[in-house]
Amino acid sequence: MAAVVVVVAGLLHAWRNTNVLTADRLCGDLVSAEKADAVLPGSGRLDAEGDGLDDDDLTDTRCRVEKSSVVFGSGESRLTVRLWGARGYDPLSFEQEPYPTGASYFTGKVTGGVDEHKAWVMLPEKCWTDRPVVAEFNITEPTADRTAFAALATDTVRTIAARTRCGDLPEKPGTLVPPRSDAARPVSEGQVCNLDGLTVAGQVPAGAKVLEEGQKAPADLWACKLTLDDETRGYVRADGFMKYTASRDPLLIAAMRKFPGTAEGTAPDGREAEIVDKGQGFVLPCADGGALYLAVESGQQYLEASKRHPDLPRRDAYVEPFMKAAAKTFGCAAPTTG
Repeated sequence: MAAVVVVVAGLLHAWRNTNVLTADRLCGDLVSAEKADAVLPGSGRLDAEGDGLDDDDLTDTRCRVEKSSVVFGSGESRLTVRLWGARGYDPLSFEQEPYPTGASYFTGKVTGGVDEHKAWVMLPEKCWTDRPVVAEFNITEPTADRTAFAALATDTVRTIAARTRCGDLPEKPGTLVPPRSDAARPVSEGQVCNLDGLTVAGQVPAGAKVLEEGQKAPADLWACKLTLDDETRGYVRADGFMKYTASRDPLLIAAMRKFPGTAEGTAPDGREAEIVDKGQGFVLPCADGGALYLAVESGQQYLEASKRHPDLPRRDAYVEPFMKAAAKTFGCAAPTTG
């Protein structure tokens, strides 16, 4: 009898603290249990809530996976997955911040990004309805393996696209492109944000120290944020002074073109272009037949600095220098006319 109790206790312990008898896929077979286990830190059993794809509305799909254990000190971690229709001009964002500079990006057959707490992947264009559809993944505890997190996100989106017959994606994303460094660093004059010819001279308060953080240019998906190394703190400092984004990724550019109000116009360098969100961004045609999306957004530090320094240039003055430098660095010469 004692032996039976020991066996039962052992089986119960294994069931509660490991993934013995756990299904291979969770949430209506959308999420790989193995990949979720690799992303969520610690040890324990996976439990999931979610029935899979919503037949009536793809963007109503929700899933939650928890890892927990009764072992002392093991803690609990949680993964949430949701699909949403991007209404804004920028479909790839973290908490309304486009292209966070600390994230790693991947493009090619799969477009998305990942940081310690969040990953996102854009569904193929055939999956879209009236707007782009993005899968977003959040974890409560930071992951130590961004590659594994990106693989989980990609595998889930691949399953969704296959189930809805709207695309054929690979099992894993392409190479992740990390930020140039883990921390912000002083700008290099004439090479601000790694863009040839971009300067901060006359663009920031006199004597201000300027830091930059983001990706190495050029890249198919790129972001850079300038921060004034001054007395500002909290959200104002975190939001930075000026934020630049660029992409030659076709899926992302298609999403920008789907933004309501995108219209034909003229870019700051004089070429015909598509104007996104009333000049927040531009889709530039390139001489090689491709396109380049560029956007400039001022941060809270700029708003604060403009109150204290009335001679600070208006926001529009930052657009043209960035776009000229970015078009050169990203190899997007203007098409010839005539």
